[in-house]
Amino acid sequence: METTTRGPIADLSQPGCMTTPAESLHQEGRCATDSLLGPKTKISIGTWNVRTMNEASKLAQVIREMKRYRLDILGVSECRWTGSGRQVSHDGSTILYSGHEDTHIRGVALVISKQKANTLLEWEPISDRIMKARFNSKHCKLTIILCYAPTNESDKEDKDDWYEQLQQAVTKVPQHDMLLIIGDMNAKVGSDNSN
Repeated sequence: METTTRGPIADLSQPGCMTTPAESLHQEGRCATDSLLGPKTKISIGTWNVRTMNEASKLAQVIREMKRYRLDILGVSECRWTGSGRQVSHDGSTILYSGHEDTHIRGVALVISKQKANTLLEWEPISDRIMKARFNSKHCKLTIILCYAPTNESDKEDKDDWYEQLQQAVTKVPQHDMLLIIGDMNAKVGSDNSN
């Protein structure tokens, strides 16, 4: 169904590109040869709180829905996978994920279609609620920060930590990159959102 890349990754490099171990999780180990964005390029990006991808059939369902809606990139929150890593599914989609180290709670994942996977430059798992990925484009790079915010019922300290991590991630984005912040913000609409 899917394979995990945890050791040295396949050498997809071109002259001048380095292949790095997947444990670094920052560089993809190859040059992104294609461009995600361009003046005449259309891409579709979506988000989905799936409640869990810890069941055997859930990843296949997520990929099926991604194809149905013709999405190039899908941000998934509450995937509930442990650890962080990179997988390639049976259809060639790339799944980057960042979860809790021990328990199947929270977690975010970025699913990239096979057609757009070779535009990925680097990615970084920040926490079980935030991850960042950077893509190659013609005129500027695109950085996507995927996040899953704590609810209003969470401890104030947890919320403050999350906002601090998000701010640090935004601050580290190169100045000339296009930035998209996507995910489940757990927002409530209305004048009284305390209950």
